[in-house]
Amino acid sequence: MEVFLTNEPIHSRQMVRGVFRPLARTPTLTKASAFVNTVSTEVGFPTDIHDHCANPKCEGVRRHERDDDEKTEPYHVLRSRYYYVSYLCTNCRIETKLFGVKVEVEIPSRSTSAYCTKIYQEPSFGSPIPKRLFALIGQDNREHFLQARRAIARSLGIGAYAYYRRIVENTKFDLISAILEVAKVTNAPTEQIELLEAAKQENQFSKAMDMLKGENTIPPVLLIDGHNPLALLHDLLSEGIHQLGDAECLERAKEAEVILSEIAERMQIALTERKAVKAAISSIMNRKGKDKD
Repeated sequence: MEVFLTNEPIHSRQMVRGVFRPLARTPTLTKASAFVNTVSTEVGFPTDIHDHCANPKCEGVRRHERDDDEKTEPYHVLRSRYYYVSYLCTNCRIETKLFGVKVEVEIPSRSTSAYCTKIYQEPSFGSPIPKRLFALIGQDNREHFLQARRAIARSLGIGAYAYYRRIVENTKFDLISAILEVAKVTNAPTEQIELLEAAKQENQFSKAMDMLKGENTIPPVLLIDGHNPLALLHDLLSEGIHQLGDAECLERAKEAEVILSEIAERMQIALTERKAVKAAISSIMNRKGKDKD
C-alpha cells in the first residue's frame, strides 16, 4: 500500500497486496447449508510512509506518520469503499500528504489483496522539480512541462509523451549549450569543448546527436549511470505517437521527466561545486598572500 500511495498517479487502478488486516474468518451459513470463509474488510493503511517533503527544512524524502486523529469512516457504494488518509512529515511537522483511495471489496474471499484506485492526492503527484530545470528548458516551455506533469498524474500517456517531445524539440540546442557551459566551467578537454561547439552550430539535431553519441563527448559529471543523457532522451522520444500505445507513451513520458530532471540536477551540482571550489581556492590564495606580507 505504501508503494501504491507514493508511486502511482491519480486514477491508477492496481492490485495491491496486504490491503486488508489479518484474516478474520467467520462462519457464514449459505443456502446450501455449507460454511464458507469470509475475510475482514477493514483496510489497513500503513502507519508511516516515506515520501518527498517540499518544505525548505526538508527538501528530500522524509518519514511521514499517519494522522489517526483525522480518521474517518469509509463511504460505501455497493462493493466499493472510499477512504481518505493523511500523513504528516515527522521532520518539519508542517507538510501533510493527503490521499483518497477507492478499494474494491470482494466477499466472500480469503485474499488480503484488492484492486485499489487512487482518486485524490494533495500535493499533486510527481517528483520534485529541480530548481535549475526551468532555466534548462526555458520559460517558454514551462507551461508545456507543467501540462506534461498533469497528464502523467492523470495517466494520460499520449498527451504527456506529446508534451515532452515538444519540449525536447524546442530546447534540443539549448540542452547542448547548457552542456557546453558545464564543460567550460569544469575545465573539460579542449577537444570535448570544440566538439560541443561544433554540435551546437549544426542545423539538424540528428547530425548533432551523431556527433555526440559517445560517452566521452560530454563531461563525466553529466553522464547518467555511464550513459549520455542526450542519447537517452533521443531514444525515448524519437518514435511517433501513432507507433505507440497509451501505456507505452505514459512509461516513456515518465522516463523522459526523470532524465530531464536528472540532467538539471547534475548541472546544478556541477556548477555549484565548481563555484565553491573557486571560492575556496581564492580564499586560500588570499590567505597565502597575506602570510607572505
